[in-house]
Amino acid sequence: MNKVTQLLALLQLLSLISLTIYEYKKKYLSVFMWATLILLFGIPHFLSAILNISDFDSEVMTKASIFVLLFNCIYLLSRILLSKLFNSKQVNNKFLEGKITSPSKKIFEKLPKYLFIILFMSVLIFVVFMINQLGSILNISWGKMYIINRDSDFLNPLRISQILFFASAGVILVYKQNNNKFLFAISFTIILFYSILTGNRITILPLLLVFIIPLIFDSTQKISFKVFSLLSLLGVFSVYLVYFLKLLRIYGGFHALITSIGLLDMNSMVLDMILNGEGELSLRNAFYHFIYYENDFPGFNEGHTYLRMVFLFIPTSLSFGLKPTDFAITMGSAWTGNFSNTFYSMHPTLYGDVFANFWWFGIIWGIFWAGFNLIIDKLANRKNNTTLRTVLLVIFGIMYIVVARGSVYNAVFTAITSFIIIISLNLICKIRIR
Repeated sequence: MNKVTQLLALLQLLSLISLTIYEYKKKYLSVFMWATLILLFGIPHFLSAILNISDFDSEVMTKASIFVLLFNCIYLLSRILLSKLFNSKQVNNKFLEGKITSPSKKIFEKLPKYLFIILFMSVLIFVVFMINQLGSILNISWGKMYIINRDSDFLNPLRISQILFFASAGVILVYKQNNNKFLFAISFTIILFYSILTGNRITILPLLLVFIIPLIFDSTQKISFKVFSLLSLLGVFSVYLVYFLKLLRIYGGFHALITSIGLLDMNSMVLDMILNGEGELSLRNAFYHFIYYENDFPGFNEGHTYLRMVFLFIPTSLSFGLKPTDFAITMGSAWTGNFSNTFYSMHPTLYGDVFANFWWFGIIWGIFWAGFNLIIDKLANRKNNTTLRTVLLVIFGIMYIVVARGSVYNAVFTAITSFIIIISLNLICKIRIR
């Protein structure tokens, strides 16, 4: 790689770090998006350029750096301007003080109970359905789940279970902040059990965010070596855990994994995947691929991800052709070169998704994300309801992490659906108390 390529790779990393620090200081929820992009794109891209270990040439790497730099700069300027125009405030999170600030203490007590019941029911629905389909929970694997989900109706038990799980998993943070060790431990066990059974890497995020959120959104917390070290350790552990769940997929489930290899071999395989840049750390390669071919693929440059978001709750089959098919599958086809593909999907980080949707005009989409993130902060900033705000922090924190890896539509759909469920549940609590 030439010096210009290496310099631009450094600058894009510095821009990501600057954005993350800015949003951390402002206590914006979208800090999760930028921190995840540092892990998935910023650092790996920089190392690839410096060490000259990419499969793509200097021209592609340079273009990727320029796109990221321009997108980040436009986002930051738009974020600052919109925040001033609409008086955007920090996420007001004083739950660390242990104070109940809900207008009604009864609502504060009822909402977690209902959420806990929903969390338990989500796992129960999943287990009962899978036993009915496969005969035993020991037979559950990601591949079998994928086929069952693919061949079932839109609102099948698997999808319902997942929607309810993400809507309610944030209750674990409520129990942690209120020092309810018993229900915290039970919630932790339920979420871990669900994650191991499904092999879905996203389902482990509530267990990670329950420790990360208090470090970030404590209004009294300042950037210090201790906080930085804790967040770094949690970041490293998160990467390890995600790759462990990927290993579960490869071996066909937890039971198949532990009966096939020992703990030392398991650990060695996880570390090998991380060091070789497989899985999540290789998603950026699809972005490079799109740049190399100038988006010369069917369905690209048409903004399909965002058109799908406009018709979020309308199934594609009922949209009279207005809602495009899953663009992740379109990107998967472009990545593999198999344009008859109807199942394999690709998530090329947020940058790759924006580039695939709009080509170089995608840098302007930094304005969209600045506005979108401002709206999410306002939705989450429930000053008078500690429980509601705490649960929403987890829901939108998960959304931003998934958006960063490029699964934009799925992340937004799950978050908005969860938000509607939580708000509806909160209203039911108020009505019953009255």
